[in-house]
Amino acid sequence: MSPLAAWTASLAATAASTYALDACAAAAGAGLVASGLLADLGHRSVVALLVVSYAVWVFGLRANLRANGSLLAATGASTNVLSKLAYDVTGRRWAASLAYAGTEVAKEVPYYTAAFGAAVVTDAITTDEALVFLAGANVGAALYEGGLARLTRTVLARRRGHASSGMD
Repeated sequence: MSPLAAWTASLAATAASTYALDACAAAAGAGLVASGLLADLGHRSVVALLVVSYAVWVFGLRANLRANGSLLAATGASTNVLSKLAYDVTGRRWAASLAYAGTEVAKEVPYYTAAFGAAVVTDAITTDEALVFLAGANVGAALYEGGLARLTRTVLARRRGHASSGMD
């Protein structure tokens, strides 16, 4: 893949991935709150749920970081433009992973702002509901990250198959 094509693909993938991730995470969080399944949990249980949801999210992110590293090494493209930039500047997968993970952590800020902002400005949303929303969003994000990792690995495997058969 040419450098221009890799950057173009990375920019497009970043835009698509950002919107898709946010849609999955927000829908999962809102769905979990709306379901009422966890409405009777006490505050400590909700906090524990949030902590567990972050562990689940880390596993999904970890899978995607590995897949993204393979994508960068094979094509020079990434599903995260800051990850691509870090890789291009340093030539190191760890730098790409750090940039990717940093981007994902930074994307948590709007979720916290929205969840707790809503809890502060209205009595219709409790602090526990805000935490349940965040837990659901984390699980939704984990599922998305895992799905993106699987898709990336599948695309790379097919690409290798075509390249080895002379059909590239």
